[in-house]
Amino acid sequence: MAMKEAVIQEYIRVNPIPATKPYPRRKPTIVILNKANVKKLLKAACDSGWYLEILLGLFCGLRKGEISGLKFGDFDAENRTIYIQRQITSNPVIPKGGSKIQTYKVIEKPPKTDNSYRLLRIPEAVAKEIEKRRTVIDANKLQYGEQYFDHDYISCQENGLPHITVHGLRHMYATILVEQKVPLIKISALLGHASVNTTFEYYCEVMDENEQIITFMNHMFVPEGSVATC
Repeated sequence: MAMKEAVIQEYIRVNPIPATKPYPRRKPTIVILNKANVKKLLKAACDSGWYLEILLGLFCGLRKGEISGLKFGDFDAENRTIYIQRQITSNPVIPKGGSKIQTYKVIEKPPKTDNSYRLLRIPEAVAKEIEKRRTVIDANKLQYGEQYFDHDYISCQENGLPHITVHGLRHMYATILVEQKVPLIKISALLGHASVNTTFEYYCEVMDENEQIITFMNHMFVPEGSVATC
């Protein structure tokens, strides 16, 4: 599938896979929860922001990309059905003439196969959670106004906020500590940096760069010849 997609995206001209010898693929290990553990899972999930997504996977069998691509327009409240007709995937971006992936771009695509287009009856609990999510999103639209980018997705809503990675969350954590006047040496320890100098280099833009801080860094915590690593 990856090589076929590479031909479609014009990363390669010919798919060499059909001419190769097929080998049996190892079956993945699948963990099946019993009813008691399913109840525990749902009890824990209902207090999270991902309860609906878990229900769609657990009780509707949707793929991750299908859950992300589901829109309110695909939901028929009267007949209690959802129509699967798209998916959201992370597509590799390779510069022209290059051979390495530069980054990944989130794109909307048709479902994985022709058989992936399907109309599904959904349990009442899922229908209720979709309506709850609609209420939350309607409230967000009022709050964010023109900053809200409404693509009708049930799951993938930007709400005017940028995409953030786990490493981005780490930097946000450090920035909050800086703004709360937490001593730099404590922030460095919390982040696990090799030296306080590393912390200063990353977050100097949000610090008061006065002479006292510079002197403190240079004469107290930065050994000569040290290399900052993160």
